[in-house]
Amino acid sequence: MSLPEEFDIIVCGGGSAGCVVAGRLANLDHNLTVLLIEAGESNLNNPWVFRPGIYPRNMKLDSKTASFYESRPSKWLAGRKAVVPCAHILGGGSSINFMMYTRASASDYDDFQAEGWTTKELLPLMKKHETYQRPCHNKEVHGFEGPIKVSFGNYTYPIKDDFLRATDSQGIPTVDDLEDLQTGHGAEHWLKWINRDTGRRSDSAHAYIHATRAVHSNLYLACNTKVDKVIIKDGRAVAVRTVPTKPLHPKQLNTRTFKARKQIVVSGGTLSSPLILQRSGIGDPEKLKAAGVEPIVDLPGVGLNFQDHYLTFSVYRAKPETESFDDFVRGDPEVQKRVFDEWALKGTGPLATNGIEAGVKIRPTEEELKEFENWPTSHFKSGWESYFKNKPDKPVMHYSVIAGWFGDHMLMPPGKFFTMFHFLEYPFSRGSTHIKSANPYETPDFDTGFMNDERDMAPMVWGYVKSRETARRMDAYAGEVENMHPFFDYDSPARCYDMDLATTKAYALPGNLTAGITHGSWSSHLPKAEKLPSDNILSSNKRDVREDLQYSKRDIEQVEEWVKRHVESTWHSLGTCSMAPREGNSIVKHGVLDPRLNVHGVKGLKVADLSVCPDNVGCNTYSTALLIGEKAAVLVAEDLGYSGEALEMKVPTYHAPGELTLPFRL
Repeated sequence: MSLPEEFDIIVCGGGSAGCVVAGRLANLDHNLTVLLIEAGESNLNNPWVFRPGIYPRNMKLDSKTASFYESRPSKWLAGRKAVVPCAHILGGGSSINFMMYTRASASDYDDFQAEGWTTKELLPLMKKHETYQRPCHNKEVHGFEGPIKVSFGNYTYPIKDDFLRATDSQGIPTVDDLEDLQTGHGAEHWLKWINRDTGRRSDSAHAYIHATRAVHSNLYLACNTKVDKVIIKDGRAVAVRTVPTKPLHPKQLNTRTFKARKQIVVSGGTLSSPLILQRSGIGDPEKLKAAGVEPIVDLPGVGLNFQDHYLTFSVYRAKPETESFDDFVRGDPEVQKRVFDEWALKGTGPLATNGIEAGVKIRPTEEELKEFENWPTSHFKSGWESYFKNKPDKPVMHYSVIAGWFGDHMLMPPGKFFTMFHFLEYPFSRGSTHIKSANPYETPDFDTGFMNDERDMAPMVWGYVKSRETARRMDAYAGEVENMHPFFDYDSPARCYDMDLATTKAYALPGNLTAGITHGSWSSHLPKAEKLPSDNILSSNKRDVREDLQYSKRDIEQVEEWVKRHVESTWHSLGTCSMAPREGNSIVKHGVLDPRLNVHGVKGLKVADLSVCPDNVGCNTYSTALLIGEKAAVLVAEDLGYSGEALEMKVPTYHAPGELTLPFRL
């Protein structure tokens, strides 16, 4: 269908937040015309999107559903360039993310220091977008009528219980609801953005866009269309210029301009929204001139304050009887057929989960904080005192167990595995991104800033050490995959050992690997400190556990070097169009947006995505993106004069083809 030239509202970017904004506003008043522009393809009923267990495919470098931004080389990353993936499909991250349901802490939104953005004020919007599909003792903080579904999925790998027993033995309590906005230390069975009734991923495009377009005709969609810039006249945003996602010829841009009568909302995401503003003439005047763009609005904060969560993986061998998704990922045809058939018939089985079944949010003890001070990079104390100490709802680290290895099995030895992935919740490091020219296809000057504040090193090291102790206490544990861990000296008691169970015939006793080795030559290569007699096994009323490994200063140096060489993005970037006063505040030096998400100095132009966050949030950020979308929709509606019941903006329920007639519903 050909698109009109003019609309009431234009939303630039069909990611997690943009879909919420467009869908809500289209349902606000069916006389309003809304255009949603998305650079990627539509995700409508795409099985590679809605089948949850397929999500690793979207991480491949040849992925058509993700774009990859490469940063400058960094001394903080041992000379590496960081690569930050961004979704390139309708629904944004909600179409391809890990589906982990976690929520920010209450103090996170309070720390934004923005009117109308306290957690108390935002809680109704948090509840508005979700349907919480599990027994709940905290009904005051969860929603039960929203378009986005939250459940345990339709399958749980047994390693969940193994992990929770191990964390409990470490003194990390298992809690019923770690996402109550208050609990900053504990373990839980992870919930997922999966519809329990269908087994499908619950993404924002199906929930807000496709559901609306199925029954109403006022929401227009332009996929495979890239936003070049916003056109500003007399201080007001009046139109959007677009180009094809991929040009037919370098000199043939085929531009098209769409006019907006009432409002333009930029929702391109943390790495695209600032570039759109800069190409529109909004940003640091000197940088804009250098890029060949005429400055219109002096806002030097555009593109600054880039933040992310920092991720490392560590992989462990699992005993042969451990249930994992390794055979499925490895490509075993019988396993794949069985898994696909079960999901197609009933919406259950391994495809109805992400394989990330349990995890923790943790804060260090006083003893651990003192230990940090003896480590080579020991600068975390000031950060703890100023940021974490008096806010017990803020976790320092996340880590979770994955029931297998979802990377390239051609690079791995045969066997079964489980993975720990750990990420830092509130890094102190900051980066930036700026255009190098007015060409919308040129890559930006991007500096992630990863690890450029040394206060971030100690918690990253601690996350590895802590999760490794959890792994060593699990029944599934059968050694480390050495090339997925730090390289320790040969005689270090902390050295990793890669054990091939198929040849050694060695099995681990509960909680103690080395005491169970009776076959093969592997044990003969252990340094003396690692050959533990049975009386060195600690006894508890629940299970046998091992003493913690002792790391020397040299060992910690090796972990630090490993972090530098392996730390990467968690796909949780935010902050580049920060909501703060123009001259900044205690969080950022230069703000870009006011509390109503208006771009300073421009009328009719808002930004609504994770780039608006002036400070970090301790969660997998889909929940925050949904919240920002809901808040932005309300703000636009209020600006247009709507109030009362109209602000509820109910959206229709989406039903996949044939969904209502399937014989099996849970």
